[in-house]
Amino acid sequence: MSKEPVRYCLWSFREDVLIEADPDTGAVILHSQWGDTALPPVTEPAIWEALQRMSLGPILLENVTRDRADLAAIERVLERLEHLVVRSIGVDADRPLFSVVPLTPQASFALTDLAEDRMIRLSRFAVLQSNGSRYHLESSLSLHRVILHETEAVDLIAALGRPVRPSAIVASPLSVAGLPTAELLSYLVAAGMVVVAEPAEAGRPAVFSEDVDPALTFWRPVDLMFHVRTNLGRHDEEFGMTYPREEGLPIEPVVAPRRGGPAIDLHRPRLPELFAADPPFTAVVEGRRPVNRSDESVPTAREVGELLYRTARVRSFYEEAREGHPRATLSERPYPTSGSCYAFEVYIAVNTCSGISRGVYHYDPVRHQLEPLPADGAGVDELLEAGRIGAGLRAQPPLLMVITARFCRLSWKYDGLSYALVLKDLGHLTQTALLVSTAMGLPADTVAGSDIEMSARVLGTDWRTESSVAAVVIGTQAEYGRPPGGESGVNDADWADEAAAILARKPRRR
Repeated sequence: MSKEPVRYCLWSFREDVLIEADPDTGAVILHSQWGDTALPPVTEPAIWEALQRMSLGPILLENVTRDRADLAAIERVLERLEHLVVRSIGVDADRPLFSVVPLTPQASFALTDLAEDRMIRLSRFAVLQSNGSRYHLESSLSLHRVILHETEAVDLIAALGRPVRPSAIVASPLSVAGLPTAELLSYLVAAGMVVVAEPAEAGRPAVFSEDVDPALTFWRPVDLMFHVRTNLGRHDEEFGMTYPREEGLPIEPVVAPRRGGPAIDLHRPRLPELFAADPPFTAVVEGRRPVNRSDESVPTAREVGELLYRTARVRSFYEEAREGHPRATLSERPYPTSGSCYAFEVYIAVNTCSGISRGVYHYDPVRHQLEPLPADGAGVDELLEAGRIGAGLRAQPPLLMVITARFCRLSWKYDGLSYALVLKDLGHLTQTALLVSTAMGLPADTVAGSDIEMSARVLGTDWRTESSVAAVVIGTQAEYGRPPGGESGVNDADWADEAAAILARKPRRR
């Protein structure tokens, strides 16, 4: 008769938990990143000993006391603290296989027995990662993290890549090593990493609720994880304006360094003239829709200068100094951005433009100049062709504005949401560019998607540190455009037509 695997259920607190007794009231205070949790004065020595030992690492409650009443009392206290309690399981008291860590104050953990007639599998939202020293599992649908301490635990995860019956896992070679596999599966289900199929008739394919839930079917796992991790509420990572950059490491400069070569001075419009000549703001907003162009003239260098000046120039610099954090230079520009960091660089791919030769240029927002880049004709064609396809055009656009992000301009200051802020700030920049171009009478449209590999090669950047994130075609608009207006009051077609008429009376400033 084979020996039954021995299970060791271990208990500990999250690493950020600190325990102390109030000297006046005797209450037990547990400090954590979510604030303080108070317990009434603890009179039972076994409970106090268990709490203290759990703050040092995983323990067997049976090593604290063998008395059943004391064990029951300890578990009742721990039920009140389940958002702070780490549940581990192992093959001996000193070697946990994996640990289940709560991520929020709302995390709840309850073990259930698995029915043999129900298939199980790893959730399609579960992500296996390494932090350089150990593996861990996370899911955007779970309020727990599973830390895998041993290779046997990783083997178990590998065996759950497709639907299987619990008995198939229990009878696998994993159990030969003495692992309490059935118990492990229960922990993974309770942690939300393994899902159980819906009840089904014999011979029917297994159906998992996460595959048919209307709230989940449209989510790709990576997109849902990005949404969860760049907002608060479902994770325990550092988040916000934390200044995570290590002291002594340089901060990315506020403006990208020049690469050398003669630059082209651009036209600087006079703001009083713009105030007098621009159409009303409402006409610009309501009239920004595709138009039938009768003016086939190419954009001019003067128009490029005005567009970039009004959209992306540096208006001023200032210093930010906070105690305990590195001193940084920030800037102020026509569009809003997070923390005045301004992570974006603007490049212009020129196809046809009066006054500027065909090629690729980097915009210097301080000197208001275009710096030619050593891109060959094939590289220029690649950028313009990508813009043509992304904007749905029949021919390559006269100009393509490529926007890249220098990610470290935000990540030195923000933790957890820096890339989300890149995308939000990107909306500010692209909308500003489109509204300015509309006010100028210069057609423009956004491009769907970016080829980060090709653009990095043509622009001469490292896509890991500076990558294309958006593009705008200038001098033309997509023909599919906005659908025609319907009944008055539904699409406001009459109002939009009136706005377009106002814009038509404002000639292009060349």
